[in-house]
Amino acid sequence: MKFSKHLLATAVAASFMVPMTASATNGYFSIAYGAKSRGVAGASTALPQDTYAAAVNPAGMAQAAGTADFGILLFNPEREATANFGGASSKANSELNGFIIPSGGYVRRINDKVTAGITVYANGGLNTSYRGNTSPTLAGPNTGSLFGFPDRLGVDLAQLVFAPTLTYEINKNHTIGISPLIAYQQFKAYGLQNFCSLKGDNSCNPITGAGIGTAAANEGLTNQGYDTSWGVGLRVGWLGTFDNVSIGAAYSTKIYADEFDKYDQLFAEQGDFDIPANWSIGIAGKISPKVTLTADIQYIDYSDVDSIANDGPSLTGANPRGNGQGVLGSNNGLGFGWESITAVKIGAVYEHDQNFTYRFGLNHADSPIPDDQLAFNVLATAVVEDHLTAGFTYRPNGKDDNEITFTYAHAFERSQSGAFPVAFGGGRTQIQMVQNAFDFAYTWKF
Repeated sequence: MKFSKHLLATAVAASFMVPMTASATNGYFSIAYGAKSRGVAGASTALPQDTYAAAVNPAGMAQAAGTADFGILLFNPEREATANFGGASSKANSELNGFIIPSGGYVRRINDKVTAGITVYANGGLNTSYRGNTSPTLAGPNTGSLFGFPDRLGVDLAQLVFAPTLTYEINKNHTIGISPLIAYQQFKAYGLQNFCSLKGDNSCNPITGAGIGTAAANEGLTNQGYDTSWGVGLRVGWLGTFDNVSIGAAYSTKIYADEFDKYDQLFAEQGDFDIPANWSIGIAGKISPKVTLTADIQYIDYSDVDSIANDGPSLTGANPRGNGQGVLGSNNGLGFGWESITAVKIGAVYEHDQNFTYRFGLNHADSPIPDDQLAFNVLATAVVEDHLTAGFTYRPNGKDDNEITFTYAHAFERSQSGAFPVAFGGGRTQIQMVQNAFDFAYTWKF
């Protein structure tokens, strides 16, 4: 009965996550899941601290047996895009800058060897909303939003992942874990009417512009409202403990998802949008009775998902597909041009006394966006690279049966600039981003 109540509470909390975006990001993956992990900048493969362990290394759930967590993250990303056309400039700030993201987890011990639980967490980060008519003084066909149409421009992607988890203790030093991953995605795009000439169905005339904004031209491309998709994958992990040192490793397969049917002429492979495979390795060790240091390396394989990795519009010539890409929605259709990235995460935990524990962390990953792929990434400004985190856990009665954790994470402002496609007016474009996140969590033992 106790298990079912906690599971129900977790599921109810997760239901509020659907329209949200993710926290401070490596690409569009969160740097960490849960306030304690965020406190060490996500360096948690070998340092499980709560039931969010399954979002990184499912083997770590064994060390959280008899625990339930509930978290609320307040995420503030500020994004700006500028396009310059022959001396004129179109500039816009994304106006959706505040998000509330619940999450949770629960795990219990089944016997001396086995634990079972569930973790619910979110990805996102591909969210922008630019006001229409951003530069009314800009002359020519690009008057209006950054891509030339006078409507509001933007996209919204949210990913919710359920990770039911089993762990098995091989012996006192080695534990393995497995988490089937069940993902729910939702997406919408709006203001992309000028891309209809890239669809390949002749629904608008690329020279005269006839048909732009009609229902036929928008179909499968833009202004279709939210569409949803389900997907499945698998994460496996190992955790080894040796005196004062622990080592962990985990691998997550690609999450294979249904297509976004309403946007089958926008994303490559007829609306396909899988979640990339990723792996991590980590080490953590006590350097004194009160201080633990931890470090992770994580690899995220964005380049294996065509809708993310395919090249965007060609920078030269009147044909934006001059780089050999196909029409939007085709197997080799235009994409965001993202590359795979490696994130390096380091953190420290200081056990001050029975009431307070402090955490600090640094996280770095190069931007997944090359400078020649910025045009479409006006919609997905994931260019930040460096994060600094700090937080604490407070135990009101000096025991770990009830804990309150707070973490602050800051992604330093960063911008990228490059040429803008000739087909979209030429010139140059620049995108920039800065992020702040405030993570609160309540943990109780049973």
